[in-house]
Amino acid sequence: MNIYMHLMSEMSRNRVLRHVPRSSSGPWRCILSIGLLLVVSCASAPSKAPSAVSQDQSAAASTGSSEQATADNTTAPAGKRKKSALSSKLAKSFEDAVTRADTAWQDGDADTAIYLYVQALSFRPRDFNTLCKLGSIEQKRDNLELAARAFELAAGVNPNDARVSARLGLIYLAQAEDDNAGPWLRRSIEAGSNDWRVYDGLGVIESRHGDNAAAVQHLQQAVALAPGNQMPLLHRGQALFGNGDYTGAESALRAAMNGGNIPEALTLLGQIQAKRRAYSEAVESLLKALDPPAAYDMVAKLAMANGDNAAALRYFEQAAALSPVYFADAHQDAAIARERLGASR
Repeated sequence: MNIYMHLMSEMSRNRVLRHVPRSSSGPWRCILSIGLLLVVSCASAPSKAPSAVSQDQSAAASTGSSEQATADNTTAPAGKRKKSALSSKLAKSFEDAVTRADTAWQDGDADTAIYLYVQALSFRPRDFNTLCKLGSIEQKRDNLELAARAFELAAGVNPNDARVSARLGLIYLAQAEDDNAGPWLRRSIEAGSNDWRVYDGLGVIESRHGDNAAAVQHLQQAVALAPGNQMPLLHRGQALFGNGDYTGAESALRAAMNGGNIPEALTLLGQIQAKRRAYSEAVESLLKALDPPAAYDMVAKLAMANGDNAAALRYFEQAAALSPVYFADAHQDAAIARERLGASR
C-alpha cells in the first residue's frame, strides 16, 4: 500500500484528528487535500528516494522461516499483535513528528519526511515552517502543483513573508501562468524582497505583455541585485529592445555575454546590428547562434525592411544557395528585392 494512503488510514484509525480544533477545520481540509494529492502523485510516479515501505518489505523478506511460521501461527488477540513498521511511525507530538521529519529530509528520504510533516500538521495545521518545508520538498521534486498548494497555505498563515510570495510567483512563472505569477511577485517586492529572481521574473512578465517601461525598471533592479548574473542583463536587453532603445539594448546584451555567448543574446544583437545597417556584423553575430541559411535570411529581411534592397538581394541569394529549405522562399524574396531595386533606379 502506498505510504501516503497508509498514513491517511492510520491517522484516521488512531484518531490523530482529535488534535485538530474545530476552528481549524478549513486549513485541515486543505492539508487533507495535500495528503490526497500526494497519494495520487506517488502512486503514479515512483520516487527516487528509497521509501519506508520498500525498506520494511526487504527486512520482512530477510526474516527467518521459523520466525515467519511463529508469526503465522500466533494465537494472540489481534489487539496485542505487533504493529506494522509504518504504524509505529505515527508521531506522538508535533515536536516528535518535526524532529523525525527533519532527520529523514537531511538523510535524503523525502517520502518519509513528507509522511511525518503531514503528521506534524495534524497537531498544528497552520504551522508556517512545516508548510514551507513541504513546499520546498515538493518543489525540489518538481511537483510544482503540490509545492504551490503548500506555499499558498503558508502564505495564508503569514501573508507578509516575502520569501513565500517569491516562491509562489516563481513556481507559477515556471508553469507559464503569468496571471498568477505577477501578483505574487509584486507582493514579494512590497514585502521587501531582495531576491533578484523576483524582480527579473516580474520584468519578464511585463515585457511579455508589452509594458516595457515597467519591465526595464524591474530588470535594472535585478541587475543591481545580481550584477554578475547573465539572465537579468539578457532580459533587460530584450525589454530595452522592445522599448525601442537599441543602443541600450546592445550594451546590455554585450554585458550579458561577458560570461560567455548566449544564443538568445546573439540573435537579438544581430537584429539590432542589422537595424542600424551593420550587416556584416549582424551576419557574424547570427552565424554564432543560427544555421547559416537562417542567419543570411534574417539579415536579408531586415535589410529589406530598411529599404536596402541591394544588400537584401545579396543575402537572400546567399540563403537560397546554402539550403534547399530556404530555396523557394529566398528566391521569391530575392525577386521582390530585385523588383524594388530596379524601381528605385
